Amino acid sequence: MLKNKVFDYSAQIGVIGLGYVGLPLAHACVKSGYSVMGIDTDLQKVAKLNKGQSYIADLCDADVASLFGGGKFSVSSHYGTLKSCDIIFICVPTPLNKEGQPDYNLLFKAVESTAEILSPSQLIVVESTVAPQTTEKNILPRLSKKGLLVGEDFFLAYSPERIDPGNSAYNLANTPKLVAGVTENCTKLTQNIYEQLGMFVVTVSSPAVAEMAKILENTYRDVNIALVNEMAQICSENGIDIWEVVSAAATKPYGYQAFYPGPGVGGHCIPVDSVYYTDWAQNGKIGASLVRHARDINAAMSKYVVDSLSTVLLNNGRQLSGSKVLVLGVTYKRDINDQRESPAVKLIELLSRRGALVSYHDPYVEEIKVNGRALHCSRFDKRLLNEQDCVVMAVAHKWYDLRNLSSSCALIFDLTNVTVGLGYRKNIVSLFKHNCK
Repeated sequence: MLKNKVFDYSAQIGVIGLGYVGLPLAHACVKSGYSVMGIDTDLQKVAKLNKGQSYIADLCDADVASLFGGGKFSVSSHYGTLKSCDIIFICVPTPLNKEGQPDYNLLFKAVESTAEILSPSQLIVVESTVAPQTTEKNILPRLSKKGLLVGEDFFLAYSPERIDPGNSAYNLANTPKLVAGVTENCTKLTQNIYEQLGMFVVTVSSPAVAEMAKILENTYRDVNIALVNEMAQICSENGIDIWEVVSAAATKPYGYQAFYPGPGVGGHCIPVDSVYYTDWAQNGKIGASLVRHARDINAAMSKYVVDSLSTVLLNNGRQLSGSKVLVLGVTYKRDINDQRESPAVKLIELLSRRGALVSYHDPYVEEIKVNGRALHCSRFDKRLLNEQDCVVMAVAHKWYDLRNLSSSCALIFDLTNVTVGLGYRKNIVSLFKHNCK
C-alpha cells in the first residue's frame, strides 16, 4: 500500500519542475529519507544540478551537493523515468503570456506527460498556482484518459505552494501546508506525505477551496499595495509624506497591516495570481472589478516613476531623453536573484523607449532582456557612478553602500526610501516625496 510506503520512507518520489518551488521540495524529501527523481525540461538547470550548482536563493551549492551525496537524488529531462515513482509533485510555473493572460501550457504539458506514464496507486499532487476549479475540471480529465478511477486506481490532490524566495523567517518547514484531495483517500494520502516531511498540514474540503485560498492570499496583497500606491501619488501631489503616513498608521496595534508603496509589484505570485482570479471571474455575474482596478494601478506604476523621474531631471536642468540613467537592482525584491515580473525591468524598458541612455547594475543578475534584447550588468565602480546624470535606486540590495553612493552620484532618485537614514541631501530625491516640503 502507498500509505505504508509513505510511513516507512520507501515511497519513490518524483518532482516535476525544479525551480523555486520544486527544488526546495525535492531537498526536503531527500533530507527526510525519500529517494527522489527530479524532472526539468530546462537542460541548463539539469546540467547545473549535476555539477552541484544552485540557481535559487533558498538553497546554496552545498545544499545541492548534499542532494546527490547519499545516492537518493537524480535529475533528468525525461518523464519516462517517473514511471516507477509512487508520488509525483507537479511544481511547474504558470506564468502570464505575452498578452498578459494566464498561460497553462507548461502545467498541462506536465500533466499530459504524467498521464502517459500514470500507473495504478500513484499519487499526483499539483502545487502550481491555478484558477479555482482547475484541478477537477482540467487536470483530472487529462489524468483519467486511460480509464483509471481517481480515489481508487490513482490519487490526485492540490496543495498550493507558499514559497517566498529569500524569506529567512518562513520556509517549507514552518509554513502551514494547505491540502485538498479530489476524494477523501486522496486528501489523507497527501496529508500523510507532507506530515512525513515535517510540515503542519491544514486540510480543506475541496481542491477549489485550496486553489481559491492561494488566489486570495496574493490578491489581498496586490489590492492593498495598489491602495497605498494610489494614496502615495495623491499624497505626493498634496505635499504629504506617504512614508510618514504609513509609519504613523502602523502604530495602531489592531485592524491594520502596513503595506508600502513602490515602483510596482513583482514576483511570480502577486501580479500573476490576481490575473488568474480576474480572468476566471470575468464570465460570472459579478466579475472582479475591484481587483482588476488594483492590478491596473500597480501595472501603471512604471509609467508614474518615469514621469516623476522626468520631472526631477527637468528640475535639475536636464531632459529625460539623452540622459544617462543607471538603475540599481533589477530583481523583484531585495537580496535575491529572482527577476520574475520585476518592476525594475519594466522601468528600464520604458526609460529606453523614452530615449534615456539606460544601464543597470545588480550584484545577483548578470544579464536581463530589455525590449527583446540582452542587456549586460555594468561593472560597478566610481567611474560608472560619476558618468550618470541620475542613479535610480530601484531595489535596495544590502550590497550597496548608501553613503558611498551619495558621495559619488550627482543625483539619486530613490524608489525605496532606503536613503532616508542619510538625512537631507541635495543630490537625493525620493519617489513620492519630491513634491513634499
